[in-house]
Amino acid sequence: MALTFTILDWKAWTPARDAQPDVSVIPAMLRRRLSPMGRAALSVIMPLACTYGAMPLVYVSRHGDLSRTLGLLEDLAKGDPLSPTAFSLSVHNATAGLFSIQQGLTHNITAIGSDGRELVPGLLESLGLCNTQTPHVLCVFCDEPVPAVYQQQVDLPVHPYAVALVLGPGRDWQLDFSGDQEGDFPSTPQALQLLGLLQGEGEQLLLGSNGNVWRLSRCAS
Repeated sequence: MALTFTILDWKAWTPARDAQPDVSVIPAMLRRRLSPMGRAALSVIMPLACTYGAMPLVYVSRHGDLSRTLGLLEDLAKGDPLSPTAFSLSVHNATAGLFSIQQGLTHNITAIGSDGRELVPGLLESLGLCNTQTPHVLCVFCDEPVPAVYQQQVDLPVHPYAVALVLGPGRDWQLDFSGDQEGDFPSTPQALQLLGLLQGEGEQLLLGSNGNVWRLSRCAS
């Protein structure tokens, strides 16, 4: 099985590229509600949304805003009342929801909680939408280091990041199933591996996902 598509545009934020996410276009009332990861995600989502207009959003994050969730659990452990605002912003799709409210979107939003091998689920969902509902889909991958209490169980990512893609029909890229036996893969988050590929570092990626191996490659011109 091979799926072909095009990446019309992309944006990325990492600490190595910019010291802080640029969220200056986001209204101040919304900025105050964003977590650091939410700021990173919207710093790459907003420019693409402004350029290409409204479209479905696929939001992919392994952990979501885990720091908010941990804060709520600590409040429960102390017997303190929970903040309704903190609770509403702790859900996995909170950043995507804030974006949709601010933009007045009526397109569907899909939130995917991955296991650290996030690229294939995000691409498959996005390409399915392209083939059935709309010619363009905005797909964003974002995460940040987990709080210290969890770092013995999960040590990735080592720094926050956000990578957003505008995907559409085409034959510039190909995603194909390569087998059902996983091997050794780089520990770098897959979205950051894709960022290297977008910047011209290599021609393909081998991606492990749920016991399967997929290949993402540029199509020959």
